Order: sequence, then C-alpha cells, then structure tokens
Amino acid sequence: MWTLPDPGAALGAWTGRLRPGGTLVLVEGRWREAAEGAAAYVPGAGALPWAGGVTADELAAAVRPLVAALRVEPLGGNAALWGRAVTDERYAVIATA
Repeated sequence: MWTLPDPGAALGAWTGRLRPGGTLVLVEGRWREAAEGAAAYVPGAGALPWAGGVTADELAAAVRPLVAALRVEPLGGNAALWGRAVTDERYAVIATA
C-alpha cells in the first residue's frame, strides 16, 4: 500500500471488485526500512501518501468504510513468518465485503 501514489483509489477499486462475502487480505506494516533517517527505497518515495509504511490503525480506518467487516491480525510476533524475530509493526488486514 505504501508504494501507491493513491492508496485510497486502489482500495476503492479492489473492494469494489469483491463479490458479497468476498475477502481482501492486505499484508502491510511499518518496516524497519521506514525508520527515521532511513534512505527512501527509490528517489521520490518520500512524496507518497504513506511513504515508508502505513500503521494498522491507518489502513483499517481507510478500509473500514468500504467493507462489511474487518479485522487486523498482528504478524510481527511470529518469527517463523519472517525468518527471524522482528520489532517493527507487521500485520494483515482481512476485510469482507
């Protein structure tokens, strides 16, 4: 999500394609690369609306009005998912139309 120039438009398009009861899963976070002072991953990335990552609260707030149900599953505490322990925020937003 954080690499998109218009994440709201993308979310609207994606949720608009869901059938009733369909599910959208977004795996996101505030990765360590987004830490204060870290170099942008590409030139100009700092101008993106969610440059460096989006918090679970921010993404849930953007998706919630577009779907019938939504939950956030924390993923950062599961080292098996990432190959090592992580300290940054990682999560999945699971939204149902």
